[in-house]
Amino acid sequence: MAIETDDVKTPSQIAEEARQAGRDAVQAVQGHVHEANQIGRDAVQAIRPNVEDARQTAREAVDTAKGVASDAQDIASDAARTGRAYARDAANKAVDKASSKFNDFRQQVGQARDNCAQYIADEPVKAALISAAGGAALTVLLLSMLRAGRSYYD
Repeated sequence: MAIETDDVKTPSQIAEEARQAGRDAVQAVQGHVHEANQIGRDAVQAIRPNVEDARQTAREAVDTAKGVASDAQDIASDAARTGRAYARDAANKAVDKASSKFNDFRQQVGQARDNCAQYIADEPVKAALISAAGGAALTVLLLSMLRAGRSYYD
């Protein structure tokens, strides 16, 4: 077995080739790192406008939500004010109507009193007889009610 001398390398040659391969590997890795950094910077540059657009859209959404909430609060306040106004108006109308009815009743009672007084003045004997008959009828009615009440409980 003979060793061919043309392809045989010395340990120092092998060490130099290994160092060169290491340098080549380092340069290749540095190239890949540089390329990866550039891709990262490009990606950041490409994403940055989208991120800012997303932020702006979120701010607009918050502003819109605040506006809608404010509008809803204004509508609710208006509805409450309107409801109070209707209730107040209805209460005032009810009081006015009751007051009017009471005044009408008071006038009718006053008119009846005046008519009775005038009748008594015009026909005093007849008025006394009617009064006595009415009193007697009322007494009979009350006595019959009292008797009916006693017989019920006996």
